[in-house]
Amino acid sequence: MIKLSDYLDYLNNEIIQARKKADENAVLIAKEYARHEYLKYFKVPRYALPSVKMDIPIKITDIDSAPKYNFKLNQDQFVTEINERIRLVNKEKKLNIPEISQKQIQTEEFKTLFSKLEKNDQKFGKLPANEVLKLDLRNKIQLLNSGIFRPQDRTTEEETDELKEIFSKVLLNKYTLVNAKLNNIYIDPNTSAAEDKDKLFINLHVEMEEEGIRIVSYKDKDGNEIEQITFE
Repeated sequence: MIKLSDYLDYLNNEIIQARKKADENAVLIAKEYARHEYLKYFKVPRYALPSVKMDIPIKITDIDSAPKYNFKLNQDQFVTEINERIRLVNKEKKLNIPEISQKQIQTEEFKTLFSKLEKNDQKFGKLPANEVLKLDLRNKIQLLNSGIFRPQDRTTEEETDELKEIFSKVLLNKYTLVNAKLNNIYIDPNTSAAEDKDKLFINLHVEMEEEGIRIVSYKDKDGNEIEQITFE
């Protein structure tokens, strides 16, 4: 598995080296012509490569990208999803977790939490699962203040943990992919393997136009050596 940029750089370097060897060989032949009794009157043959065109099938093996996620919270939907999961967990695990109301998440503690998540969105990176898991949700759930959701007295430690897990999962679901930045494309030039029939293949069309550079060295009036680069 190699980077597409490295592969194209390799092809470019190989073509340049081929052109260099062709020019070196042309110089050697020109010297032979110059020394030959009769060939010195003939034009020395030399073939240029004004352009090189290649159609190369390659296999995409991996794509390295940085996605950008956006956190948006609709309180009605949030409460609905929380309560749906609460009912499901209560049924599956025989628990008695109370459902929540929208009023219970309109406290300053929860407003601060949601505001913090919204400020951290629109950044390139992975889905912020670790960031959500690190949130201090347990303390918010266990707050006893009026108007803030809290488990009832009979709620067990297991139910508190389950509710924290429910909050984490629903919060994570509020992140949506809005953009992605492509970092690298990894390829495999070998496209003949039978096990790769389900992989993504593309046909790479490469066209390289000839462009020469010439470096001329000279000295200025003060005796300083100057190099001048001319593009041809």
